[in-house]
Amino acid sequence: MRRHTTVLCLAAALLMAAAPALQAAEYRSIGASKVNLRAGPGKDSKRLFVVSRGFPVRVMERKDGWARIRDYQGDQAWVYASLLSDQRTVLVTRKLVNVRKGPSTDRAVAFQAQRNVLLQYLGEKGKWVHVRHADGDEGWVYAPLVWGD
Repeated sequence: MRRHTTVLCLAAALLMAAAPALQAAEYRSIGASKVNLRAGPGKDSKRLFVVSRGFPVRVMERKDGWARIRDYQGDQAWVYASLLSDQRTVLVTRKLVNVRKGPSTDRAVAFQAQRNVLLQYLGEKGKWVHVRHADGDEGWVYAPLVWGD
């Protein structure tokens, strides 16, 4: 019985140690009109990029009110966490994609979106992402064609 308890305690300790890594990977978007992305967690850190509202990012780590993020190209930087929005977006990563009326290639095309177009994330079903264009059109896009899901 003692051995079983020791194994359970060890397993719990490993899960607790891994918890920050499991929680860290979350998708968000930039919530302000122009935001500086920095080399480190502080306003005195070197500015690496400037991004605009809606730009999708993946939060990798949080530290002292800052978030280390990764973008669709794999670049990493720090942003003041309060400048992130809960409103998720996805970025079209292919030259031209079909956004369909349902989550299948058998469904009709609702509209098309070009590379770098931002779409509002509405949910997922399998390998399909439910999205809304800024003009209000909705549809489903195959997940490998966008980033931020």
